[in-house]
Amino acid sequence: MTQHLILLGAGFSRNFGGWLASEVFEYLLGSRSLRADPALVSLLWRHKANGFEGALSELQNEHSRSVSKESAARLDAFQNAVRDMFEDMNRAFLFPKFMISSDVRDFLARFDAVFSLNQDLLLEKHYINRSHGCPDFN
Repeated sequence: MTQHLILLGAGFSRNFGGWLASEVFEYLLGSRSLRADPALVSLLWRHKANGFEGALSELQNEHSRSVSKESAARLDAFQNAVRDMFEDMNRAFLFPKFMISSDVRDFLARFDAVFSLNQDLLLEKHYINRSHGCPDFN
């Protein structure tokens, strides 16, 4: 039996107000916790081309090599900024008038599995609906 799979990227949630990597970068640069530490701002700039995940990975590795109050504080500050960013973006998807059209839902329901590279919760908040016959999510 042939399975029909779909792989979604940032462009999918962008259609509904999700942020692209450049907008995530700008949000994090404006974050109070990052602005308070010039080293974190510099780190984010160094990883601009690869995204905030590279900066986060560098901080995690640094902290695992040198467990100190300073490395813990820097990691916490960065993680807090990332968490705040996702909370703000996902909050927009919860707006009462926000809705994914039935055409989009019907299209996605044709697939046996939907794989998303997105880190937002758009699909989880608006598409998962067992009565709609949605596919498995990974």
